[in-house]
Amino acid sequence: MDKWTELRTAYKLAKLGTLSATASAIGVHRSTVMRHIDVLEASLSVKLFQRNDRGYIPTEAGLEIMRLGEVTDDHFTQLQAKLVNQEQDLSGTLTVTCVSEMTRLLMPSIKEYQVQYPAMCIDIIGDLRNFNLEYGEADLAIRAGPKPTTLDNIVMPLLNVEVALCVDRSYIDTFGMPRTDNLNEHRFVVLRERVEHLPWNEWIFDNVQPQNIVIKSSNHQVLHDAILQGGGIGFTTVESIQASPSLQQIEIPEQWSVPIWMLVHRDMINLPKIRKFIDILKSQNQWDFSLG
Repeated sequence: MDKWTELRTAYKLAKLGTLSATASAIGVHRSTVMRHIDVLEASLSVKLFQRNDRGYIPTEAGLEIMRLGEVTDDHFTQLQAKLVNQEQDLSGTLTVTCVSEMTRLLMPSIKEYQVQYPAMCIDIIGDLRNFNLEYGEADLAIRAGPKPTTLDNIVMPLLNVEVALCVDRSYIDTFGMPRTDNLNEHRFVVLRERVEHLPWNEWIFDNVQPQNIVIKSSNHQVLHDAILQGGGIGFTTVESIQASPSLQQIEIPEQWSVPIWMLVHRDMINLPKIRKFIDILKSQNQWDFSLG
């Protein structure tokens, strides 16, 4: 029987005894209370209330409705408390896929998340591959480049990241200072995969002779370490250059400001472990965060 609203009204009327008190308790007009009772009595083919000077007195059938309502109300109260406790005591794993450069920016939010929910483990997958959120390969995806257009994912803009060509002082000591007019006299490190959403990586392939590309890797962190060790010239974030005293930016005409997006599958966004992490991201000052 699809009469949950009317059953709730009858329960409240049996408990409170008057139309006015019932209407106030459930936030409707007195006439709505009367209509609900009429509909329910017609549906059950039984009289639920007798009216007298004191108000509405439940019949034996009305008392059954009241007893059912009390049990149901108690169950909902217990369920609400259980759900609140589950959210407060989050445990398990939150899986985030992102390129390794993003972990520095994500870490303050991750630390705060684990302060609030110490039983949660964060599994960070550093991979260029686009993981399928629908099939649970990851809970959240952090992606760079044009705004993703997958229909089943909610896309949220996080921030823009500046990318620049740089070199370590140890490289300069060995090979000299790179300039825009002598780049093909120097050594470069590059991502092996040529992916459209990383235009700075394509810039190296388009502007540097193949023999001058001396280190390739599918891992951003490997390339960053190679730059820091003087193994070659390469791209990294301006934030990383500023954080490392030994790195020096090389000025080139091209500049890239890369938008960073967070993706969550629409069926998963209200899971407590995901929603709480997003709330913390929103509270972090470095994120320019809004639903996209």
